[in-house]
Amino acid sequence: MLKRAVNTILFAVICFVTVDQANAALPKYLYNLVLTVNNVEVTSDANPYIERATNTTYVPIRFVSESLGESVSWNREKQEVTIFSEHGEIVRLTIGSKVAYVNDIEKIMPNAPVMPVSPNRVMVPLRWVSEAMGATVDSTLKNETIHINITNTHLSKN
Repeated sequence: MLKRAVNTILFAVICFVTVDQANAALPKYLYNLVLTVNNVEVTSDANPYIERATNTTYVPIRFVSESLGESVSWNREKQEVTIFSEHGEIVRLTIGSKVAYVNDIEKIMPNAPVMPVSPNRVMVPLRWVSEAMGATVDSTLKNETIHINITNTHLSKN
């Protein structure tokens, strides 16, 4: 009986270590991204990335918002960022919270905005924020690089 218990525990430890090592082999983030807005490549001072655990593309908030023609304000005390659209949309996001407000209507995001120490920028889920501002997001994989195009429907109508 004791031998069976020891074998069961040993098997469980081996499985845990094997799974943990397999997960450690993959980096936490993927950086092979090319971002375009209305088919024009754009660059940022902080690298956008894909968080593998949630398969979420994060970009600096100013990068995505200003590329779409919006303005951004930051409230350090509340850790809150607000995006203002020239077409009237207002989106408020708080670091670490999945609760967002679009025109004062509460929405739940699948992933929260973050502010990592490096690059010390507010990083937001690209698709969710872009679509909340009325844009569309398309992505394709080419040569092990993910190409993401954001189309601002307001700009494309002008």
